[in-house]
Amino acid sequence: MKNTIYISAVFILGMAVTQGCKPKPNNITGGGKGGIAVIAATCDYYGTLLDTCTVYIKYNTHDAPANGVYDDSAASVLVNNWPTATFDSLTAGNYYLLAVGIHAGSLSRGASPCTIAQTGTTKALIVTGHN
Repeated sequence: MKNTIYISAVFILGMAVTQGCKPKPNNITGGGKGGIAVIAATCDYYGTLLDTCTVYIKYNTHDAPANGVYDDSAASVLVNNWPTATFDSLTAGNYYLLAVGIHAGSLSRGASPCTIAQTGTTKALIVTGHN
């Protein structure tokens, strides 16, 4: 009888631990790391995709950071012949994306707010212009 109680307690504790380690479905939490959603951002210069581009991301906002400090960045790489900067493990919420790239030898910048409302991949197209 004691073995049955002991085994049951270990089983229940094991289930609680493993369930706590699984990614949870996204709820709007403001935005940040710790979820299972993805942002796939592509930089565009008025119809021309930029393959040399870095995208910076600020969590939990639709506005540029006042201090110019972003939470993360990703360089674009070709994904199915499409230059894409990918941010994964995100929660549902708000994000601000800044793209900095090169077009025709000149620096090109653009920004876009982005909201993840549910689990999955959110695609963002950031239109840039010369500064």
